Amino acid sequence: MCPISPPPPAELRKFPSLVGARLGLLLVLLLCLPACTAPQSKTGGAQYMFWPPAPDAPHVQFLTSLSSSKDITQKQTGVEDILYGKDKFNGLPFYRPYGIRMAGGCIYVCDASSGNVSVLDIRKKEVRVLGTTGQTHLAKPIDIAIAAEGTKYVADVGHGAILVYDKDDKYAGKVAVKGMRPVSVAVTADKLYVSDIAASLVRVFDRFNGKVLQSIGGPGGGNGKLGGAMGLCLDAQGNIYVNDVIGCRVQKFSPEGKFLLAIGGLGNNPGQFVRPKHMAVDSAGILYVVDNAFQNVQVFNAQAKVLTSFGGAGTFPGAMDMPAGICVSDQDLDLFAQYVHPAFQAQRLVIVTDNAGPKKINVYALGELKPGKTIADIAGNRIKGMFGFDTQPAVGVLDLPHDATGAASEPGATTAPATGPGATSAPAATTGPTTQPDADPKRP
Repeated sequence: MCPISPPPPAELRKFPSLVGARLGLLLVLLLCLPACTAPQSKTGGAQYMFWPPAPDAPHVQFLTSLSSSKDITQKQTGVEDILYGKDKFNGLPFYRPYGIRMAGGCIYVCDASSGNVSVLDIRKKEVRVLGTTGQTHLAKPIDIAIAAEGTKYVADVGHGAILVYDKDDKYAGKVAVKGMRPVSVAVTADKLYVSDIAASLVRVFDRFNGKVLQSIGGPGGGNGKLGGAMGLCLDAQGNIYVNDVIGCRVQKFSPEGKFLLAIGGLGNNPGQFVRPKHMAVDSAGILYVVDNAFQNVQVFNAQAKVLTSFGGAGTFPGAMDMPAGICVSDQDLDLFAQYVHPAFQAQRLVIVTDNAGPKKINVYALGELKPGKTIADIAGNRIKGMFGFDTQPAVGVLDLPHDATGAASEPGATTAPATGPGATSAPAATTGPTTQPDADPKRP
């Protein structure tokens, strides 16, 4: 049975001639259509972008891109336009998005140029803006972390502080240390981790009162030292990953601040970096690192082995243009299920922001072929080509193992970077607080 159209809204009922004309035109359109459209093939002539490239089995699929809030809110069909009139709202553009998080069906986008955080409620098809009113409005938000109860912590380099908003998006306080330049933030049950690029260290705060608990890293080139702290993320065990932007590598620390291993070094091969930005770790311990120069994301396991990469410069679906922020979510896969190839089993969402180009938010899925499906089931719809590094390694190096999304194990020994500065080993640096925060956030 075909669905019945809803009655016109009250404001249109005031003008019966207008309603009658539009309903008449609608009736003509409906009569020109088949009584009920036959179901179409889920793939048909559609093209899908996967990584690694063909002929290898897929483990990352590009799903869709967002350019402005209209991609969330403007869902009218042509028939609805005739009935209700076209939407005149031009939408909220994303100018220079950086940090991004997904929680509760919403995508939170830090836009440094607009000075706000856009909240994209995918499920409700609504968009709202955080931090644009009052004396404590955001200046240059770079990253955001969201606690389990809904408290938001926004790293704002314009304020030189972490601005705190409660579960209802109301301002609740700030966390600040004199001279701090926060560029990335992460949160646990009771701690707030802040990557301070000015001091080349990670600051750890009590997230309820703003008290400084410890510092991790510090200026330097050896293991446990940071030549500029950029991206920051935590795994399920509380281990801390931080980008060393000068050394072009990622360092991993224990929850107590002990150096564990380093990944990468300066270079243009898989497993190396040139301009690393933000990072994310998923629930299986897989690490995702954005590289603004390669314009891609590299994927590593807990033993620091590169598994694959995706993205790359170009105009193909899923290409990146000055990527910066990234987040991973195991939840709300149903919101993007319509874009997933029928033979592909999406296991988690990976969302990446672009500083340039028309497509500012790119959505990917990590997963594998469904049981019983083979590469032949996607071959007819798979976009062909090698995208990513200028020089591709042997395919086996980048191939994602079948069990890569299973439980990750902790490496048995620390690993130094293969290339890059800081070849000399040095003990981890963990120092106590020297400065108290300027203001304390309110307990959520």
